[in-house]
Amino acid sequence: MLFISFVLFSLIVLSLVWARLRFFRMNTGTPRLGALIYDATVATQIIATFTYMATASGNFLPLLPATICLYALSLALFWWAIMTAKGLDFAFSDSVGNIVTTGPFRFLRHPFYTSYMLVWIGSTLLFDSLILWITLAYLMAFYFLSARKEEKIILQGKQADIYKKYSQHVGMFLPRMKKNGSDQVQDSEQGK
Repeated sequence: MLFISFVLFSLIVLSLVWARLRFFRMNTGTPRLGALIYDATVATQIIATFTYMATASGNFLPLLPATICLYALSLALFWWAIMTAKGLDFAFSDSVGNIVTTGPFRFLRHPFYTSYMLVWIGSTLLFDSLILWITLAYLMAFYFLSARKEEKIILQGKQADIYKKYSQHVGMFLPRMKKNGSDQVQDSEQGK
């Protein structure tokens, strides 16, 4: 089972690198220091996880099945969001693209961040390492603050009313439980 987690984690890393270089656009207002610190923290998580995987052979890892599920869920959510979003501006951007309310965005306002959190949480719980816990805390705070910044920019723009309604019905990182069927968010022309 450790091999399965290694393969899934490797696919996740390759997906993240691809997306960082080819999918996510950053405008000229990107804070370079913030991007460098974020990249270094993610690299630390990745290197530490691969190191622990390489040295864990034969060790009892009770959370390995749960971690495999988190990795698989993360990978599926990430690629579902990629296929739905197709080139929107994201973290580090000061411009507002279209508001997408289809695919995973129908359930989560920030499915990319959620997919990343699932990976880092899975690795941290599996190996219970101080360096992983420290990087996890930083990354969780980073994703929360980035999501808030993105939402603040949207709420100051011409699509504020649409986004306010959307955010009342769709959770930031976790799906909201609906009280009844009337809480459905209608897909806007821009979100299709």
